[in-house]
Amino acid sequence: MRRYGVWVPLLFLLPAMGILFFLQFFVWSWNINIALHDVTLMNFQKEWDFVGLQNFIRVFTDPTTMASLKNTAIFTISSVSLQMFFGTAISYFLYRADSLVEKIFRPIIIIPWLSSVVVAAFSWKLMAAENIGFINRILSAIGFHRINFLGNSNAAMFLVVLASIWWGTPFVILLLSSAMTSLSPQLVEVAKIDGATEWIFFTRVALPILLPFLVVALILTTVWAFNQFSLVLLLTEGGPMNATRVFPLHGYQAAFDLGEFSYGSAVSLGALIMNMVLVYLYIKVSGVEFAD
Repeated sequence: MRRYGVWVPLLFLLPAMGILFFLQFFVWSWNINIALHDVTLMNFQKEWDFVGLQNFIRVFTDPTTMASLKNTAIFTISSVSLQMFFGTAISYFLYRADSLVEKIFRPIIIIPWLSSVVVAAFSWKLMAAENIGFINRILSAIGFHRINFLGNSNAAMFLVVLASIWWGTPFVILLLSSAMTSLSPQLVEVAKIDGATEWIFFTRVALPILLPFLVVALILTTVWAFNQFSLVLLLTEGGPMNATRVFPLHGYQAAFDLGEFSYGSAVSLGALIMNMVLVYLYIKVSGVEFAD
């Protein structure tokens, strides 16, 4: 078999490396450059003043930032924990269900994830409308008062989390359903012979095998939830009274609504660092080895 030198594989990788270099190194370098200068809509075409870490200090001393970080924590923890719970439970149910049940329900379950965030946001906004919304019509029909989801702080956060769970859970189901193929039928038969209950089989046999897949699902859903701003923007625009203004949306609105590009860049870089720390902690705490 012919052996190639080390440069031949690198030549094939050059196009992908070039695109990655442009999308990552250049973009983030530009972001860092803007964050270290005073760049606003008013002086964008003028000479920028170098301000060092002043924008980063401003970000983490701004009361609005602290409020957005609190909202992000509530949204991320609620959304991710429930996505992982429902995703794991449903994927295991489909694994243990009859083939006919699986064939019927699996396509239905993944429909939300196949739709775009825009469709998901406007669908939930329409369903939660105070006067014509499907949810409030049901509440009114059974004798409860209508809820102004977009005008109440707690209700708005609940709506955003609910929409995120509806849209994101199918991904967890798909990922863990493919992971369930690692559980051979022989393991199930042996567990039955040993008298193991369904709960014991799931916790002592299935979970250790599924742990690397669960960690991957947890990392991806956490990063996506932490960086989610389009769903929140389309549903509530961060309102009412900044009750659903999450950290990425805070940076987006500062940059593109207020024209404070340096401040928005500093927020985005802060979000990047937080994501990296979260991923590191997940991998460190789980103790999962992804490669030899």
